Amino acid sequence: MKKLLLSIYILVFANSSYGQDQAVPDSSNLSFNVDLGVASRNIWRGLDYGSSPSIWGDLYGSFKKFSIGAMGTSTLNGSKSGYGNWMELYASYTFKNLTFVVDDYFFFNSEDSLNNYFDYTPQNTQHLVEARIEYENDYLDAMVGYVIYSNNADNTNGVYLEATYKPNKKLSFTAGYLTASQWLSFYDKGGITTLGINGHRNLNVFKQKLPLTASLILNPNYQNASPAVGNNLIYFVLKTDF
Repeated sequence: MKKLLLSIYILVFANSSYGQDQAVPDSSNLSFNVDLGVASRNIWRGLDYGSSPSIWGDLYGSFKKFSIGAMGTSTLNGSKSGYGNWMELYASYTFKNLTFVVDDYFFFNSEDSLNNYFDYTPQNTQHLVEARIEYENDYLDAMVGYVIYSNNADNTNGVYLEATYKPNKKLSFTAGYLTASQWLSFYDKGGITTLGINGHRNLNVFKQKLPLTASLILNPNYQNASPAVGNNLIYFVLKTDF
């Protein structure tokens, strides 16, 4: 894990420095942002985390084509069961329509004594590190992800694929597929995890536009999911970003 983090640091430093002739970086290219979102259910890769309305926040910094940040997700009912509380650290690099991402996921257990966040040893770690490649244009979002670091007991090797087709600003369609079992996605067997229809509109609240998304999500693979999280066949979800 240390080698992975060191490699990311070297890559970011080298590319940020290349071609600038030792000039001082332009501060106008450096930005820090905070995003916030709320959803009636935290549905991720076809599963319900926490069985509760959920809130998430994203704190990140960007410099030119690089970003690094931390995202936290929490249930609104205060319950720690169902893995509805998790932390995600990430680093990304964007080149044209492609984005290369490394995510470090940590799902919190109900008992605090079981959550050793700083333990990255392969014998005990609860961290799952995923490498992803994303593609985006005006009509299509697509991604493929594979777990590159986890606990030694993790013998799964599933690859997650997801695509969203956006025919217009008010409607989109999402499909997700897992090639085999995967600890990160909480599935014992591969299959179609997400078939979603999403409606989008902007609400005017206090003279501000508030994006609202309503999703009808079907999970044909729900019977192969871990009982530790919610695994229903169908969901209806409302969410918004601030």
